[in-house]
Amino acid sequence: MAIKNILVAYNGTESSDAAVHMAMLMHRKYGCHVTGLLAHAGQHEKLSQHAWVPENVRKTIADRITQNEQDTQAQFYAVTGEQVSAENLHWISLYGNADATVAKYARMYDLTLVGRYDAIHEQPDLELHPENIALRSGRPVLVVPRGHHPERIHETAVIAWDGQRAATRAVTDAMQILETKQRVDVLSVDDGSVRQPLEGIDIATSLARHGITVERVRKEKKAGRTGKDILAYCTSVNAGLLVMGAYEHSVFRERLLGGTTNYILAHATLPVFISH
Repeated sequence: MAIKNILVAYNGTESSDAAVHMAMLMHRKYGCHVTGLLAHAGQHEKLSQHAWVPENVRKTIADRITQNEQDTQAQFYAVTGEQVSAENLHWISLYGNADATVAKYARMYDLTLVGRYDAIHEQPDLELHPENIALRSGRPVLVVPRGHHPERIHETAVIAWDGQRAATRAVTDAMQILETKQRVDVLSVDDGSVRQPLEGIDIATSLARHGITVERVRKEKKAGRTGKDILAYCTSVNAGLLVMGAYEHSVFRERLLGGTTNYILAHATLPVFISH
């Protein structure tokens, strides 16, 4: 079963434009519905809690927020162009915490596309944090790097595989996409966390039974980060997609010590499919 219903978390940044571009490529390939979602907890909600704010000030700010919403929607449709028919292209704009709202809506879609984090100093309530959305939603998220505008989807995918729970979840969530790829490399970087395969079956065999052409690759960890080794391999095979589990260790430990998930999301130059 192919991807049929995707959500794009959109806030008008360069990274979210890249996410829309990737959504257009996926629509071209899968014929899926594409929904843009703008969510933010701006001054509109805050003002309603304070009776002392003059009505004319409320109206001025409300008008500005409405204009910003309209401008963002117009930008979304400008990026999509005429690549999607009206019945397959949708738009939702509402008030609410950006990450929490996107996470809630993500549960209704096959996949959510989010641009890599971009700071918005003028409107921090619009900022999107893809790792938070993946953690909160329980659904897969495709993180698209800033400026990523390929003419087509590259049909080589790499799976970062360590046999742990999160990686298994990511592979299962990505199966509909992996089944359409011309080549899938299952990469394990030996950093001490890779589990030995079960007797009688391994990940390559499991994927092959879905009709997926698999190359099993094992690499010794080099000096530095596991994430750096994974991204270097993706570059060497011109991969168009990296599939990985997110935060096998605690989020606190990852952020404190600088784990693989954080490194890859910060430095990847290709889309990264994450599940938790």
